[in-house]
Amino acid sequence: MEHIQNPETAPASGPGPEAGFTLIEVLVAIVILIFGLMAVSNLLLVAASSNSVANQSTAAATAASETLEELKQVPFTQLVDGGSLTADTSAGPVNFFRNDRIPGVGPINTRWVISTVPGDAQVKFITVQSEGVGPMVRVRSRTTYTTFRSCTAITQGCP
Repeated sequence: MEHIQNPETAPASGPGPEAGFTLIEVLVAIVILIFGLMAVSNLLLVAASSNSVANQSTAAATAASETLEELKQVPFTQLVDGGSLTADTSAGPVNFFRNDRIPGVGPINTRWVISTVPGDAQVKFITVQSEGVGPMVRVRSRTTYTTFRSCTAITQGCP
């Protein structure tokens, strides 16, 4: 004789206790996801900051290079000793600084010092320094170039 079970008393044939995710598993997965997102967002912030500093550094290098080239074009006898790398200074009508506003980058300060080499009036030492403006950028974007200018025949006129 065949045994027939009542559908109301038959064992459930659906998912057992092992099917699906428990609340604990879901919470652990969310915590892991949050830590991953925090790491990625921190990475994005560092990348944005580094990109800004790189833009400022490039602009500072360009400004310092341009200034150095302009000073090389000044006749040797017209180069006036003076200047400061830490403050905007002038000697009469001669400025030893310039402040540029570069589109897309911001302000760039350029300062220079011209000095006669001790013991040799025919040689001038020129230092040009440019840097971005801002507390997080100033030192990190600083660019310094140096060069010597010489004149072997001051009395005959030097270029």
